[in-house]
Amino acid sequence: MIGRRFLAAALCSAAVSAVAVAQEKPGTIALVYSTKARSLNVMQHESALKKHFEWHKANKDAFTWYVWQVTSGENIGDFVVGTFGHQWKEFDARAKFDEADDADFIPNVLPTAEKVDLGYWEFLPAASHPSPSSQPAAMAQVTHYYVKPDGFVAFLEAIKALKGALDKANYPLYAYWYRLVSGGEGPQFVVAVDRNSWSEMAGPAKSLDDALAEVLGPQKAVEVLTAIRQTTRHTRSYMMAYRPDISYIAPK
Repeated sequence: MIGRRFLAAALCSAAVSAVAVAQEKPGTIALVYSTKARSLNVMQHESALKKHFEWHKANKDAFTWYVWQVTSGENIGDFVVGTFGHQWKEFDARAKFDEADDADFIPNVLPTAEKVDLGYWEFLPAASHPSPSSQPAAMAQVTHYYVKPDGFVAFLEAIKALKGALDKANYPLYAYWYRLVSGGEGPQFVVAVDRNSWSEMAGPAKSLDDALAEVLGPQKAVEVLTAIRQTTRHTRSYMMAYRPDISYIAPK
């Protein structure tokens, strides 16, 4: 992770267990940063990132860091790095580790990067349908939704309704929704859809619209999709390829 000077704070999530003992739910906070190679020297930048995550391994980092590389769109070649499933206090608890992390990242990786963008995101379980696999898919189809400020609630309710309908239809689509908490233009949501091959881009035999209409009825299905479109200012999309050769998986 890049230095704490680049970071910002936001909301916290906690809960009480079903047995009436105060316990915290699994974390929903993700820290994600993207890097662009300086002067298009992608190989040099990639090598620097690999060495940096070897440093994480040598220092037994408790956080797992997944790495992807953008394969379409205006930022093709960029790397996207993320750590997921955290609570806010975990970032406080690793302050000393982060100082050591910075001491490696700043002199060794940052000079090879033209640009680094970092943001905190909140995972939205009520809108997501995660894969049962613990490993990332080979690719991810990513779409950012930049939402109208007065449409925030309507958009959130619409994607929750979308998830509920697709669950009832047993629709074979693994999707992960997040909302931006800090670090960029907002209100902003992003959805990442698992793709294990390019052929999966064709989608299931039954279209999403048809699956929604079967579960919700034609009119309600149109209302849900219309709410998403009408509350969105614009979108941005791209593909990413998972890079297990750079990623760092923390020991259990």
